[in-house]
Amino acid sequence: MLSRGFTLLEVLITLVILVFGLLGLAGLMAKGQRASFEAFQRQQALSLAADIAERMRSNSALATGYAAAAPIAAPVGSGARFAQIGAGVRNCGNDTCTPAETAAYDVALWDGALSGTGEPDVNGGTRVGAIVRASGCVTPSGAVVGACPAAPAAPAGRFFVDQRYTVSVAWQGRDASGAPANATCGAGRHGDESLRRIVTLDVMVQVPCP
Repeated sequence: MLSRGFTLLEVLITLVILVFGLLGLAGLMAKGQRASFEAFQRQQALSLAADIAERMRSNSALATGYAAAAPIAAPVGSGARFAQIGAGVRNCGNDTCTPAETAAYDVALWDGALSGTGEPDVNGGTRVGAIVRASGCVTPSGAVVGACPAAPAAPAGRFFVDQRYTVSVAWQGRDASGAPANATCGAGRHGDESLRRIVTLDVMVQVPCP
């Protein structure tokens, strides 16, 4: 009887230790899922930033139009610009557009991608294809590098100067962390600045000389 009692006690102690271990494992798994979600959000933000950067490079003559349409003071990401395609914004997917119209169309598409307005997946009335409360900004980040040759003494041929821009995508993370330093895109949209995440890309655009 005494040996059986000791065996039962050992089993109970083992179960208690096992339960605490499983609780710790469950917490670790939950933390891993949060980290995975944060990494997924960051990857989406980088992809969206790279998308508008490539559009700017392909429409370099109107690179300034992208910065004018998505300044830090009025970032895109609400879906309002996307809703104007075909109305206030010309649909360059169907029509031939000028460089200025192309810039407006590209920014509208970017706005739709940031807000998830253009995404088909809906859960409970909320579109789930976008990163959380995203903001997109394009800002000039430096003076023009180089100078266009003066006419009419300019040699024959086409010349370019380089203009630097910063493309930023901000969004809301799950857990508080340090507030982003020296990056104000999306500031004030999340209540707590420690929840704001941001990625930035430095973009060099070759602007053709007149």
